[in-house]
Amino acid sequence: MKAVERAKAVWGKAITALMVFAAVLILADTLAVSVTVVLRQTLGVAWPGYFELTEYSLLWIAFLAAAWLLKNDLHIRIDMVVSHLNPRRRAITNIVAYIICIILLGVVTWYSVKLTWHDYQVDTIVSTVLRPLKWPIELIIPIGSFLLFVQYVMKAYDHLTSLKVMSKGERTGSNL
Repeated sequence: MKAVERAKAVWGKAITALMVFAAVLILADTLAVSVTVVLRQTLGVAWPGYFELTEYSLLWIAFLAAAWLLKNDLHIRIDMVVSHLNPRRRAITNIVAYIICIILLGVVTWYSVKLTWHDYQVDTIVSTVLRPLKWPIELIIPIGSFLLFVQYVMKAYDHLTSLKVMSKGERTGSNL
């Protein structure tokens, strides 16, 4: 069991580091926007590639931080119905939702890996001002999708474990 706990700790540190990198990107974007506005207003200077870079960073920010948000239950959710369920039914509902997410993220991960690999092989160029290679920009999609996939598997496992504990409590007549 110690190996599993160690793996969870390493996992937590890894996705926290990715979230910190996303926060650094947000700060860099904020600084870039501020500098661009000041330069445009004072000197009339504008760099057309700035907007494009912030678009790419927004994609990276979303996929870098998503697994950390899920791990810490900071993602948006609508639980108007689920909050009224008893703990056992709530756990079952969450498990079903997590399984659906696991399947969807498995598909997204698979197809984004295929697409990114194809774009890498053929050196696809984005038809924009900067004309960058496409695969480095979209590489975060399969990475982030896989991280979310793993985090959902961990959440589903945790809820299954709590459901088993609840079931044992019901059989023995104890209250949790």
